[in-house]
Amino acid sequence: MIKRIAIVGDGEPFYEAVTEAAKGQDAQVVRVTSADDAPPGTTVVLAGCEDTGRALETALACGAQGEGLLCLLAEAIDCRESFRPGSSLRVRDHAMRFADALGLSEDDRFTLERGALIRDIGKLKVPNDTLLKEGLLTYEEWEILHKHPHFGADAVQDVPALKDTVDIVRRHHECYDGTGYPDGLEGDAIPYLARIVRIVDVYCAMTSKRHYRDGVSTHDEAAEHLRQEQGKHFDPELTQVFIDKQVGQSEA
Repeated sequence: MIKRIAIVGDGEPFYEAVTEAAKGQDAQVVRVTSADDAPPGTTVVLAGCEDTGRALETALACGAQGEGLLCLLAEAIDCRESFRPGSSLRVRDHAMRFADALGLSEDDRFTLERGALIRDIGKLKVPNDTLLKEGLLTYEEWEILHKHPHFGADAVQDVPALKDTVDIVRRHHECYDGTGYPDGLEGDAIPYLARIVRIVDVYCAMTSKRHYRDGVSTHDEAAEHLRQEQGKHFDPELTQVFIDKQVGQSEA
């Protein structure tokens, strides 16, 4: 996963040295005026440390600890819904391939990767008899289930390291034509990264086993569904990139 390191202070040579050392490490190095200004999910390093290599090594290790906890949380979310282990990791991996195809900025890639992992964290607050029900849900049960994006967004909003993922968590079930939930947003009113996760999430769900349906779609079947729903459930331009760049088919 991408690790974000914030250099605090005026040491330009130190910042340049850390940036150079971080090349090839899947790390993003940014400069901030104070620790309070550091972006979400950042490991802070004070400029002026004598050993640049040691400073970077320590920052990467701290970032890896946070990464491990985030992946553990994603696995807990998958287990909660009886999904196959690694389901959220698969969504994350597809999201990052999609990010490559779209040429997203470092900041957007960082937020997308973490948001894709914890997009359904709000389901931890949905009762088992609703979340795991195999038959048709009642109206009241649908109402509860459709609140999980709000549950999740409220949770991550209060966690400084994750607050940049709020839009993804709250909006990744919104549909481009306004028929989604929880708020029925339409078109560009839906945050860009949430529109990306919407496509990836549906593709991965269709091509994976789920407790609520029989069978698994092939790549071609899932891609055809995305094509049919362009401009309806999914952003048409983003969907076309996903299909044309064969984001799903590039899975190892």
